[in-house]
Amino acid sequence: MEKQMIVFQNMEALENEMCKSIVRILTDSIQQKGIATLLLSGGGTPKGLYKRLSLQDLNWDKINIGLVDERFVEGSSKYSNAKMIEDILIQNKAQSANLVKMVFNSTHYEDNLKLVKEQYEGFKDADIVILGMGGDGHTASIFPNDNESVKCLNDPEPSVRNTNAPSHPEQRISLNKAFIEGAKNVMLMFSGGLKKSVFEQSESKMLPIQYFKKNLTAIYFAEN
Repeated sequence: MEKQMIVFQNMEALENEMCKSIVRILTDSIQQKGIATLLLSGGGTPKGLYKRLSLQDLNWDKINIGLVDERFVEGSSKYSNAKMIEDILIQNKAQSANLVKMVFNSTHYEDNLKLVKEQYEGFKDADIVILGMGGDGHTASIFPNDNESVKCLNDPEPSVRNTNAPSHPEQRISLNKAFIEGAKNVMLMFSGGLKKSVFEQSESKMLPIQYFKKNLTAIYFAEN
């Protein structure tokens, strides 16, 4: 059964509520296991949430942070999801968090993928995954009309794949659906009427996000 959408008037209200939920889950995980794992998406939508999280009193040195997906670019690139997370989240009270990137070898796309698969073994069964959604209905780096993205949706086992985006930078790296849905909590956040329409029509248009709907733990939507 699809999770009920939680609707907020604006992003500030959404970020406040979502932050509380994330802090509670991470705190419980540290108390129970001594460690917590958090997988994050890039893009502009979660930046305010990440800023808010950086100010929270958590045992950040016991939190391992990974990426849901990444662009295959140098770590200093403006397109790098890891750089955005470093600049916004791994700051303030969260400076001691451990961020595991997805680009280890920026010159060899296939060799890099092998390294990502090895490094991300520890993120299977993560405590939290935060997903976003693009205006084309993609989530993570799982895109419409891309053969590798189709494999991401159909892989029976958790894994990581190189995928192809319709816009620059085209070369991407993404957790597959099985990996993402292996997490204890899978949260989706997005905003605006246009994206809401895309989300609601995703089944009829066979967009990637529709394949995740049944297994989302929470759907956070801001009207503005």
